[in-house]
Amino acid sequence: MPTNIHADLKIYEIIQRFPQTQWVFVTNGLGALVTDDAMRVLAPFLTLGTALKSRFINIEAFIDMLEDTITRNPVIDTPGLVSMEAQKDLSLLGLMPCGLKMPFSRAFSQFLNELQAKEGLCIQAAVEGNVNQELSYYSYVDTIESKDELPDIIVSADFNVFLGHRFYNRFVVPGHFTAYGALPAGPNFSDAQILDPENEYTILCVNPLVVVANLDKLKNRDLPHTWDDILSPEWKKSLIIRGGDGFYCHAVLLPTFKASGNKGLEALAANVLEGLHPAQMVNRIDNNGPGALYVMPAFFADRIRHQDRIKVIWPDDGALASPVILQVKSEKKEELKPVLDYLVGSQLAQILAGAGFPVPHADVSAEVQTKPLKWLGWNFLRQNDLPALNVEIDKVFMPLAP
Repeated sequence: MPTNIHADLKIYEIIQRFPQTQWVFVTNGLGALVTDDAMRVLAPFLTLGTALKSRFINIEAFIDMLEDTITRNPVIDTPGLVSMEAQKDLSLLGLMPCGLKMPFSRAFSQFLNELQAKEGLCIQAAVEGNVNQELSYYSYVDTIESKDELPDIIVSADFNVFLGHRFYNRFVVPGHFTAYGALPAGPNFSDAQILDPENEYTILCVNPLVVVANLDKLKNRDLPHTWDDILSPEWKKSLIIRGGDGFYCHAVLLPTFKASGNKGLEALAANVLEGLHPAQMVNRIDNNGPGALYVMPAFFADRIRHQDRIKVIWPDDGALASPVILQVKSEKKEELKPVLDYLVGSQLAQILAGAGFPVPHADVSAEVQTKPLKWLGWNFLRQNDLPALNVEIDKVFMPLAP
């Protein structure tokens, strides 16, 4: 299998993509570089070549050892969801945002392999891209009557049905599903008050949405600095957000409605040129196609090939924080404690932050940990029934959008 390992890769990138290579560092006297502390502090910035040169280790030979380990010990990604009904047999179901599915699945699969080897604990898990299940799965959840029809641990992305009043009143209020642990929030999470004060939902990380400007399409217009700026009439038919086939991203629509009501939704709809998947946005920008401003996850903004053509704008009032939420059956917390401890621990948090998804952990170092975030607010989330509110938002927005 192609590994593309080279001397300029950061050590954390290698461990993130190929966690089975950790032992190669340990057995060659480099174990200090891949400890939990080093992965947080040193590995995100230290290249493989620099580390090996400073210890007089032959780079080519070391890369050969890494590639041999990967070939002999491939890490299989966690399988996807076989069927809606099959979820009741799962210890964990992960519905991950695009960009996070692969690093999460690989890291979690490696952890499960180690857990089974060390403790004999066999965990049935499935990980899907959230976009694959966004419409069908969440509609199915709204028909569920018993907690026994649901997985023991649910990790889900975006402002979804698990935050809706039906699920909340049926499964959260009676205590069937709850959060796990109390994470010490870093400055960006504490400033935005992202962690649940009632400790009913655990926020593993957030998917930050930013604005990307195609500089070739500005036409002498000043760059926006806040989310309110993109509602200006000067951006009419110039904005691309996630959407398509009669659907637009509520992680954008909800904060627009909260800040500016129906007037804001109408102004946003007037400015939208088209709805695309973020991967399509990247392709559109690289081909210099129509559209001046793009609202997309920061993960995808980093993957635009023609960085010289764009300006990534992390708004002054913060990137829109779309959550990745963990919930667990209260009765399963003790039985699944090793899994839960891993999910909320610093090792996985470093992987998530390294992939471009800010985490609440104050002890994790990554560029995204220092940037402001914009959160809907727990009062808003609890006072409004999100599925019903999304329907009302769509009634205003969809007839005016392309």
